[in-house]
Amino acid sequence: MFPVLRNRQQVLEDLWQQQGLSGHALLARHTQLVDAFLCEQFQAAPAVRQAGGAIVLIALGGYGRSELYPFSDIDLLLLHDRAAEKKMREAAESVLYPLWDAGFAVGHSVRTVKDAVRFAGEDYLFQVALLDARLLTGSEALFQDLLNLYRKKVIEGSRDKFVRTMHNLRAERRQKYGTHSYLLEPQIKEGKGGLRDIQAMLWTAKAVFGLDGLTALEDSGMLTAEERSGFATAWDMLISIRVQLHRLSRRQNDRLFFEYQEELAAVFGCQDQDGMRAVEHFMRQVYSCLQTVAVTTDLFFEQVQENLRLGGKDSREQELEQGIVVRAGSLRLTAADALLAQQPHLLLRLFFHAGRSGLPVHHRTRQMITRSLHLADEAFRSSKRTAKTFTVLLLAENPLPALETMLETGLLTAYLPEFAKVESLAQHDLYHICTVDRHQLQTVAELAKLRRTEAELSAAVAEPQLLCLAGLLHDIGKGRGADHSVLGAELVSSIGLRLGLDSNERERLAFLVRWHLFLPENALRRDLSDHAFIREAARLIGDQDMLTMLYLLSIADSKATGPSAWSDWKATLLAKLFLKVRACLESGCTAEEYCGQNEAQGAAWLREQAAARLKPGEAINMPLAELPADYLTSFNPEEVAQHLRLHRDQAALLQQKVLLFPEERQGHWSLLILCTDRHGLLAKICGVLALHSLSVLAAKIFTWPDGTVVDVLDVTPIAALEFADQNWQALENDLNRAVNYRLDVGLQLHNKLETLSRKPAVQLAKTEAVISNAASDQYTVIEVYGCDHLGALYQLTQTLSDFRLSIHRARIATEVEQLIDVFYVTTEDRRKVEDAALLAEINHALLHVIGGKA
Repeated sequence: MFPVLRNRQQVLEDLWQQQGLSGHALLARHTQLVDAFLCEQFQAAPAVRQAGGAIVLIALGGYGRSELYPFSDIDLLLLHDRAAEKKMREAAESVLYPLWDAGFAVGHSVRTVKDAVRFAGEDYLFQVALLDARLLTGSEALFQDLLNLYRKKVIEGSRDKFVRTMHNLRAERRQKYGTHSYLLEPQIKEGKGGLRDIQAMLWTAKAVFGLDGLTALEDSGMLTAEERSGFATAWDMLISIRVQLHRLSRRQNDRLFFEYQEELAAVFGCQDQDGMRAVEHFMRQVYSCLQTVAVTTDLFFEQVQENLRLGGKDSREQELEQGIVVRAGSLRLTAADALLAQQPHLLLRLFFHAGRSGLPVHHRTRQMITRSLHLADEAFRSSKRTAKTFTVLLLAENPLPALETMLETGLLTAYLPEFAKVESLAQHDLYHICTVDRHQLQTVAELAKLRRTEAELSAAVAEPQLLCLAGLLHDIGKGRGADHSVLGAELVSSIGLRLGLDSNERERLAFLVRWHLFLPENALRRDLSDHAFIREAARLIGDQDMLTMLYLLSIADSKATGPSAWSDWKATLLAKLFLKVRACLESGCTAEEYCGQNEAQGAAWLREQAAARLKPGEAINMPLAELPADYLTSFNPEEVAQHLRLHRDQAALLQQKVLLFPEERQGHWSLLILCTDRHGLLAKICGVLALHSLSVLAAKIFTWPDGTVVDVLDVTPIAALEFADQNWQALENDLNRAVNYRLDVGLQLHNKLETLSRKPAVQLAKTEAVISNAASDQYTVIEVYGCDHLGALYQLTQTLSDFRLSIHRARIATEVEQLIDVFYVTTEDRRKVEDAALLAEINHALLHVIGGKA
C-alpha cells in the first residue's frame, strides 16, 4: 500500500516540512500520490481486464482539479460502455475498498456516458463537478465522448440558466455563512471570499465563456494583470491555511476557530511586532486574502450579469452631474481622464450620490477609481469642498454600501491615510465579529439607524457630523501598540484639521474618540447609585450635547461590535447611567457646595415619597428615618414601600430563614432576598444560584440597622428556560440549607463542574485584579477580569469573605466568556482596606481564582 494511504498525517508533514511545499504545489503532489495508487489498483484489477468493453476512471470536484486536501472527500466517476456493464461492480470494488480501508471518504458513481449527461442536466452539483473532470486512467476516447456530449446537451444553450443557478447558490451561501469576509472565525471554504467563491468564478468562466483558468481570464480582459496577481497570491494562501487546518484538526475542518489561530500564526511565521500580536498579524493576512477574493469574484459576476444582460436591457441614462450618470441601475463615472484630473472631487461626489440613492457603483467605475487613486493627493485631502461632500455622505440614510465600496476601491484610505493602519486589522477577542475597518463603517450605519429609532435624541445633537466622524474614526488608534482611545484622539485632531474643522470642533471630536468607551464600561462596572461617581462623570463630560453624542456613539459602537456586545441588560444600564448624568448636568450637581445639600435633600425626598406609598397610620417595623441614604437612592419609592411591608409581614420568618421573591423583568429576572445578616452570605447566594444554572448580572446589597439583609440580584438562566419553569421553591430551600451549613456549596459546584463537558477555554480574556481606594469615597473597589466559568462568582465572593471583607455593592458584567466583576468592599469595621500587605494578599488570591499570574 502506498504511504499516502498508510499515514496521511505523516505524508503531509513530509510535504510541508521537508519538501517545503505549500499552496497549489502541496495539493498537486498529494493528488499525484493518490493518483498513482488508484491507477495501479485500477490497472491491476482482473475485472477491468475482463470487462470486454471500455472503462474510464475519472476524478471529479476538488480531486479532479488536483486540489486534494488531507481530509477531503475523493470524488470518482467510473464511466463505462454497455459492453463492460456486467463487470462494473467488481471493477468499482477493486478501487473503492482500499480507499475505504485507509479511511478515505469516497464519493463515487458508476454510469454510462448518457446516464452521466442526463444526471448532470438534473443535478447542478454534479453538473459543475463534471467541469473539473480529469481522466485518471482508462479509455481516453470514452472520456472525450463524455465531455463532448456534456457540453452539447448540458452547457450549450443553457448559459443563462447556469449563471442564475450559480447566483442563487452564492446567495444561499451568503445567508448561511455570512455576508462578510471578515468574521471572527471565518469559514475558509464556504464563507464570503473563500475557496468556494473561487471555484464559482472558475466554473462560470469555463461554462459560459470557455475560459479555463486565471490566465485565460486575464487574456480575455475580465481580470487585469494586477487583479490576477493579487488573486493568485490570495488563493494560494487560502489553500495553505486550509491544509494546515486539516492538519491541526486531523479531520476535514474549514473554519478558522480561535483555538487554531495562534498556532497557525506561528506556522506561518508571524511574530509580535509593531504593537500587534502575532495572531493579529496572521488574521490580518487572512482577512486581506478573503477580501481580495470577495471583491474580485463579485466584480467578475457583475461582468457576467452585464455581458449576458441578465439584469435587463434598460440603457436609459440619467446625468446626475457632469461626469456622473445612472445607467441600468448603477452609478457610473463617465468623466474623461482630463476632466477627472481637473476635478478629482468627482471621485467623492460619486459616493455622495451612492449614499443618497442607494445605487451600487458599476464594476468598471470601481476599477477606474482604483486606477485614479493618485488624484487623492494632499490638496484633495485638504479640500473643504471634498470634506463637505464626505461629511454629507456620512449623514446619509444608509451610508454603509457606499462606504464599503469606498474602502474596497482604496479611496477611503487614500482620503484618510490613517485608516490604512486598521484596514483588515483583526480584533482577536470574543466580542468583535469583524475587522476594525468594517466595524467602524458599521458604527456609522448604526448611527444612521439611531436617527430613526432614537429620533428625539438624535435630533437634539447640535453637531451630527462630528458624531458620524467619531463613529467612523473611534477605533482609528488600534494596531499601534498604545491605548487606542488616547492615540485615536491625537489622530482625529490632525484629521479634523485637514477636514477644515475649527479648534472647538476638533476638541469635541477628539473628546468623543478619547472617551467613547466611558459610558459602556462604567455602566457595567460602577455603582450607579454612587453620587460621587455620577458627579465625576458629569464633570468629565461637561455638557448635555456631549453626553448625548457619547450615549448614541456607545449604542452604535456596541451594536456594530456584534450580538455578544449588546443586550437588553446592557441597554438598560447604559440608559440608566445616561439619565443619571443628564439629571446631574441639568441640576448643576457638579458644584461641591451643591452636592452634599442635594444628596441630603434627595434622601429626604425619597423618604417622603416612600412614606406616601404607605397607608396613613400603616405600621412598619423599620422607621423610614433610619434607612440608609444609599439604600433609599438605589430603589424607587414603590420598591422601598414593598420592602418595608415584607419586612413587617414576614418578621417571624425572617428570624428563621431566607426568603426569596423572584420577579420577571425585561431581559432578566430580579430576585429579592430577605434574611438576617451573616458573614459570607453573598458567596453562599452566588454559589446556590450557580448550582441552579443562573448567571448573576448585578447585585444590590444592603443591611438595615436592625440586621436585615435586603439583597436584589438580577439574573439570567444559563440555558433556555422560561421564568415559570424555574423551580423557585427548590432554589429557596437550597439557599436556606446553604446558610445553615447543611449544603456544601463548594463541593456541589465542584461535582457539577465535573459532570459538565466544557470545551477548552480560549484565553482571549485578560486576567487581572485591580484594587482601588480612589474610585469611591466610602469603599475599596475591586475589579476582577478573567475567563468566566460556572462557579467563578462564588469562588471570588468566597475569597473576599475569607479575608473578612464585607461586600456592599457588586457589578457582575459577564460578557461572552469574559468575566468582569466589580466589588465595593470594606473591612469588618466598615473602613476601606488600607493595609498594603493585605491588599497584595487579596490580589494574589483573586488572581489564583481566575487563573491569572499571581
